[in-house]
Amino acid sequence: MSSPLIREVRSPARRSRARTTRFRQGRSTRYVRYVRYLGSLGRASRRAVQVTRQQAPAWRRSVRSRYVLAWLTAYLYGSLPLVYWLGRRSGVNLRQSGSGNVGVSNLLSSSKRGRRWAIPAALFDASKGYLPISICRRLGYPREVAELAGVCGVVGQCWPLFLRFNGGRGLSAFLGAALQINRRAGLLALSTLASGVLWRLWSLFSHHQAPAPATRRSWASHSISTTTTRSKVVPLSGLAAILLFTFLCLREHERTQRQQLIPPLLAALLLLRRLTAPLPDDAEHGPARQPKALLYRLLYDRNTPD
Repeated sequence: MSSPLIREVRSPARRSRARTTRFRQGRSTRYVRYVRYLGSLGRASRRAVQVTRQQAPAWRRSVRSRYVLAWLTAYLYGSLPLVYWLGRRSGVNLRQSGSGNVGVSNLLSSSKRGRRWAIPAALFDASKGYLPISICRRLGYPREVAELAGVCGVVGQCWPLFLRFNGGRGLSAFLGAALQINRRAGLLALSTLASGVLWRLWSLFSHHQAPAPATRRSWASHSISTTTTRSKVVPLSGLAAILLFTFLCLREHERTQRQQLIPPLLAALLLLRRLTAPLPDDAEHGPARQPKALLYRLLYDRNTPD
């Protein structure tokens, strides 16, 4: 049997071990409660996310649907025919006068009252390709998605919904998109087009008068018709700007191995618009009657070389 003295010595050690054991058990119990509480919170948050996704609209459930919405919005913005509305405000229907092109150049040549709106109209058309890319980038969309939004803006200017898919040539929107896609190549393309426009203006002011009407014999009949002489420099400079931008982007792809599919797509769309755009003299000199009209459309944006 143990003596009372030994029991008194052992009892404090036992009591301390018992307190330590109870403390550890209480701490482990609290840890278990915390883990269970966090697990319940995680399950509740997952259930809340699932319910929110089920109740949310369909366009918010998928990332791709947001991309499609951005492309559709860019196309609708590009379809706004501000130049056509300004022409009607000035008393001119651009689709039935001049070259039949719903663009700033036709607005300048067809309406004297509409010349004051030329610069704002050109800037608005350029924003159709510039703003969609800029906004998509600010929203954090991938580079390809943002650039395709700019392409949709160009498509909207060429084939607008509000004009029954018969719009302009898309050159202004192309320049706006080009400045966002590749700043250096876009500036070179813009300078190429600007040089052609300045050459045209200098030739006009050097003669102190607009080009005189030139007589031309119709190919379909022997009647004489008068048509306003148009410049070949501006369409050629536009074609050179398109090809120069595409070439520079492809050269950059060879140097940096960065995928460049949007510039060739833009060039193909603009050239397709030139080749298929309805012109006022299609019944007499169009591609259906003269195959060479396709070449003249590509170079001079018209059916004849005159």
